[in-house]
Amino acid sequence: MKLLCIVACLVATANSFTLQPSKRQITSISAEEKSATQRDILNKLDDNYQYDGRLPSGGDGSRCGFACIVGAPNMGKSTLMNALLQEDLCVATRRPQTTRHAILGVLTEESTQLCLVDTPGVIDEPAYKLQEGMMEAVMGAFHDADVLLVVTDLFSTPIPDDDLFDKVQRSQKPVIVVINKVDLADRVNPVSEENQADGRTVTVEEAVAKWRSLLPEAVAVLPLSAEDGANNIGVAALRTILMGKDDVAAALREMGRPIAGTFPDGVRTITDKVCKELLPLGPPLYDEDVLTDRPERFFASEIIRAALFENLKKEVPYCCEVRVTGFREPKEEDKKQFTRINAVVVVERDSQKGIVVGKGGDIIKKVGIEAREKLEDFLQAKVYLDLHVKVEKDWRK
Repeated sequence: MKLLCIVACLVATANSFTLQPSKRQITSISAEEKSATQRDILNKLDDNYQYDGRLPSGGDGSRCGFACIVGAPNMGKSTLMNALLQEDLCVATRRPQTTRHAILGVLTEESTQLCLVDTPGVIDEPAYKLQEGMMEAVMGAFHDADVLLVVTDLFSTPIPDDDLFDKVQRSQKPVIVVINKVDLADRVNPVSEENQADGRTVTVEEAVAKWRSLLPEAVAVLPLSAEDGANNIGVAALRTILMGKDDVAAALREMGRPIAGTFPDGVRTITDKVCKELLPLGPPLYDEDVLTDRPERFFASEIIRAALFENLKKEVPYCCEVRVTGFREPKEEDKKQFTRINAVVVVERDSQKGIVVGKGGDIIKKVGIEAREKLEDFLQAKVYLDLHVKVEKDWRK
């Protein structure tokens, strides 16, 4: 970890030399010259700082950076991250505000490492400490990002926090707008009272045009359907853009004729060069086989919590927290090769405990069965899950 910090600091120093020139230099140094200067500095760092275990500084042209996925609740941010990673990493349900933490997902291909950060849905006015912590996670990911992925839907659902959206509009970071759930276009009733609401769009064309007007400098406004998975043509095009792969134009052509507003005014399409420069020069921060920095215990609690969302109605699952108290992988000498997981579902009131447990324990049993099946799929191992419920008053506060 210390080595990673040293390299990150050195790369940040190199970036500061090239990204903060004097006013006089701004008019005289081209983007190509800046990139060449940055590579030269990084190469000098490699030449002057040599010790065992040191990562290269990125002077070889490798790139590594963070992309923050931000948007209102229930926009499909976690589903989008899973589709981009081509892995079911984040828990995704049809209920809003399922995600409570910023979750890192790492995609490494050849000389590029993309660090995606899925964030909780933005809340305008947090009601208690838990939600305040969730919004702190959003802001932390926002400030650390090299690229911003703003996720909305066919109806152009805005980011609820005006201050945060103002920061997005004023940010100098590259922004890509993702219009998710475009598959709803064939099922929506455009004349319904709900869809007549001011600012609400009901066609892909309207949504693209609206977000182009809101974020005129956005690199692209891409319609897609993340629920279709990794092979959705919009998801594939977005992955190609973020990873800076060759022939971005071909990936975009797969989406069909560009909708007016997909690219900034005067831009017919985005080039390979623009996409390659979305992420800064630098070495990978994680080994190529790393998918996330979160431990398996964390994802075990998330999977159990998702099962609660699927089986409980109304506000009850929002009052639940899952704490994994034991996680033991099998040893070779064990007769039964099970991963043993002990977990507690924490609720705020006795009445909530009764709902979670259910009549004769039927609800918690169903939650346990569904969670165990998903845990076995995630861990690729047999799982023994011991699940209990306890009351801890006002735990969210």
